[in-house]
Amino acid sequence: MSYLLARLRLWAAHHRVIWWTCAIALAGLTGITVRAAIDVAPCPTTAEGPSDGPTGDERGVALRRGSDPLPVEVGDRLDLWSVDDTTARGHLVVAGARVLDHDDRTVTVAIPADRVGEVAAALDKGELLTALVS
Repeated sequence: MSYLLARLRLWAAHHRVIWWTCAIALAGLTGITVRAAIDVAPCPTTAEGPSDGPTGDERGVALRRGSDPLPVEVGDRLDLWSVDDTTARGHLVVAGARVLDHDDRTVTVAIPADRVGEVAAALDKGELLTALVS
């Protein structure tokens, strides 16, 4: 009988070691996963200074460029015009919007925050015409 109890204790001790080893491995893996999720590096930015993006009272808006885009550079000023097709009249939506970025298809401009609604309404009616300001 003592032999049987000794074998039973040995079996239980062996399985406890396996169980605790697995529990420790799982806890370590969980810690590594959580640490990797928390230690996320910030995205690199291309902005070199606060003047490269919209300020506190401005919002950045991307506008589609037409088939013959106006040659602009970052920092240029643009007037944004909305043209009514039925009356062939245009009205100035934003004066002196600062160019933040541009590529072949879009130009991103900084507009005053209080003019965002007017720009959105004008874009809903059609494209905005851009005019370079000297």
